[in-house]
Amino acid sequence: MRRVFLGVFLLLFLISSTAMAHPPSEVVAGFDLESKVLSVEVTHTVGGDPIHFIEKLTVSHNGKEIIVQQISKQLSDSQTFLYFIPEVEEGDEIEIEAICNIFGDKSFKFTVEESE
Repeated sequence: MRRVFLGVFLLLFLISSTAMAHPPSEVVAGFDLESKVLSVEVTHTVGGDPIHFIEKLTVSHNGKEIIVQQISKQLSDSQTFLYFIPEVEEGDEIEIEAICNIFGDKSFKFTVEESE
């Protein structure tokens, strides 16, 4: 009887965790041509939940995946990532994808332009 109760409890816990899971709400990025640094900000509100976080961030340059970062912990609801990418030039296309460990993903795509 105790095993059945434990099994039902675990099943309900997993279902409720999945039901509360959601993809990142926003991914915003910019590239500084002078420093050759890509800045990525990912917003994923989890309220400090240690089992719900952004687990992977990928960066593609002109359609080719160049960076894959595995993430094991989310420290706040908004995180900033910086990447030095020396080969990026004006007019190039950058795409970022942030993936939740439980459910969903969010992408952001832009063309690198000279800042004014």
